[in-house]
Amino acid sequence: MKHLLVNPYSQAQEWCKDYFPDRSLGMMPVAGRCAAEYFIDLALRCKAESLLLLGPTYNEHLAEHLYEYQHGELALDYRRGGGHDTVRHLLEVYAKECGDDCLILHGMLMPKVYTCEELENSFVLCEDEGSSDGIYYYKEGVLLKSTAAFYHIDSLKSYFEVNFQVLNDDFYNLPGYTMTGNVHAGTNVVMKNDCTLSGPLVLGDNTFLESKSSVSCAIIGERSLVDKGCTVEHAIIFDRTYAAGNLEIKNKIVTPGRIIDPNTGGVLERNSFSYAFSPIQNRSAWILRLWEHLIALVLAVGLAVPYLLLLPFYLTHKNSHWCWKLSMDRYPGYWAVLFFRRELVKSHPANEHYVFQMGESYGLLNTPEQRRIYDYYYHYHCSCFLVLQVVLRSLGKRGFATYVERKKA
Repeated sequence: MKHLLVNPYSQAQEWCKDYFPDRSLGMMPVAGRCAAEYFIDLALRCKAESLLLLGPTYNEHLAEHLYEYQHGELALDYRRGGGHDTVRHLLEVYAKECGDDCLILHGMLMPKVYTCEELENSFVLCEDEGSSDGIYYYKEGVLLKSTAAFYHIDSLKSYFEVNFQVLNDDFYNLPGYTMTGNVHAGTNVVMKNDCTLSGPLVLGDNTFLESKSSVSCAIIGERSLVDKGCTVEHAIIFDRTYAAGNLEIKNKIVTPGRIIDPNTGGVLERNSFSYAFSPIQNRSAWILRLWEHLIALVLAVGLAVPYLLLLPFYLTHKNSHWCWKLSMDRYPGYWAVLFFRRELVKSHPANEHYVFQMGESYGLLNTPEQRRIYDYYYHYHCSCFLVLQVVLRSLGKRGFATYVERKKA
């Protein structure tokens, strides 16, 4: 099998566009890994020389991921094409890429075979043009079809079920730096001592599990945060997603913007529940606002003289490194807080008028997705101490940052 041709969109697959508009099938996570990575594993297992992945549209994120995932001698090619077509016609259109020795995955599927020899022995003569989803093999002008079983994704429900079938299948390579008690954990996974874990589990890189959270039979993507008292059971949490505290997430798919029920197709947009348990709405809200105004007043008055002395330099060198390190651009914001035009610390991703952001206090190189997770965390846990911590740490991060760190940020 010199070549591998993958045509995931042999069917319409509208569910992917409807529920995950920013992703193609190749980018969909399956048991914690990008689906395209399983195709690459298959190509390597079959010792293929090239892999051609087709799609109705060109997804730049998938192209970048494949470029970063270059592996040895395997030539990876991703392009727009394929779709609702027969295998025979695909072989004609991509004759140059397929040659006379090609394995074809027609449909979004993953073979349930353990060795290349087992797959080769499963082929029988194909009596049609190859219109149905399945595993095909083209050898010297003869089209064969495999009788081997495979995991098939053709709907939102089947996508959800396949994730856990793969999770429980010892054959597939699951992500993770360590494995203990059927818990696959990536690097830099942080969990509090009173968390409850029950496998099988996949915990992606840089995930954080807060105290009293319970996670069982779940897949949690990288850089995600499961907050205090959250229960996650038989659920999929996508990369860079915040799961709010005291939520019960069972048999659901959670993305950065919504919660999806794979059985009914129901969707709960994050904006409709993100303020549900906000401390901003409780009786201590006025104390937090008063505390923010007090800090803003101290900064505005205390830094007034240095700001006025440096103002001529700031007006002519706004983009200079030292003006940035001294947070000169933030000073007018302190007065804006006092006049109720801004928040001192951004309390929710939807708020655009703020001076400080919690994500800044932990790193200058945070991506927008990471900062959004910090915003949600602050939204649910803001306190007088946390407000002060964010302000001081943010000023300190800039004050001690190097020129190189600023450029990267």
